[in-house]
Amino acid sequence: INTIKELSYTGYGSNYKFGLGTGDCPVFPEMHEVSRLIVGGALEGIKRIQSGEVTQAFSLLGGLHHAFESRAAGFCYYNDPVIAIKHLQQEYGLERILYIDTDVHHGDGVLYTFYESEKVLGISIHQSGYYIFPGTGFPKEIGKKKGLGYSINIPLVPGTWDDLYIQMFEEIIPCLWEKFDPEFIVWQCGADGHFRDLLGSLNLTTNLYHFLGKRISELSKKSSAKGKLLLLGGGGYNPDSVARVWLAELLGITGITISDESPQEWINFCKQKYNIDVSKKLADPKIDFKNVDPRGSIRDENRRYLQELKNELKQIEAWKSCYHFFERTI
Repeated sequence: INTIKELSYTGYGSNYKFGLGTGDCPVFPEMHEVSRLIVGGALEGIKRIQSGEVTQAFSLLGGLHHAFESRAAGFCYYNDPVIAIKHLQQEYGLERILYIDTDVHHGDGVLYTFYESEKVLGISIHQSGYYIFPGTGFPKEIGKKKGLGYSINIPLVPGTWDDLYIQMFEEIIPCLWEKFDPEFIVWQCGADGHFRDLLGSLNLTTNLYHFLGKRISELSKKSSAKGKLLLLGGGGYNPDSVARVWLAELLGITGITISDESPQEWINFCKQKYNIDVSKKLADPKIDFKNVDPRGSIRDENRRYLQELKNELKQIEAWKSCYHFFERTI
């Protein structure tokens, strides 16, 4: 933190020991102040939820899940999800916090921080590390010591589409969620799995993200959390798809259907300010991406990943009541 403060003051330089001054984490003026505000957004959301003012809160700039205690990484300087979870534990005494990460990149900085803890159930659904940064998050990474079985990684191969994603989600997540019975949910809801994103290679649409908002909200309400949900924006590198994905998720948690047209003010703003032509439709049309997988290789590879995870979890006593659930194939 002191090093980040010092480099923020000058606005240039590097410290590779802490991952600063790299292509992913350049040094810039007020680097510390900006990063601190992002953490503050997550803490403010927790404060309002725990006070009863709101049930859900969304920190749009949050979700910097690649930062570690000793280094910055992947555009992330301070890990606001980790700080938020520790704040919930230390200030509010919560014993069961569920962290779910649907960013296209593995939520490595968060899951590894709590890798030996049974008090945080970390779930990351992401593009396989064989194809994208940070190269981690495979099914066999299920935690260790007291945390064995509490790190859940579901990698996806490039080209994965909405329906296949939903099938995998429903096969594994609901039973683990119900059994863990979280008191609070932190959701890193990155928009970079969208098919028009510049970094990811998944074929997801706003319809999938609307489903996630609705489903995660439903599961939150059925647990001891009683709907308490902190959303953190996460990644996304196409201004048009990011705005529509975040809106789809917000509408999903509130149960509102996505409107047909984008606001004309938004269309004008993007054109005048950034010379970007954004979509006139808020939601993507129902796109059938199955034609990109005529031989079923995408489906088969994803199912292999999921079966590998199920085989690992079958050995965990905590998930014994989910064994039958794991045998389902939707």
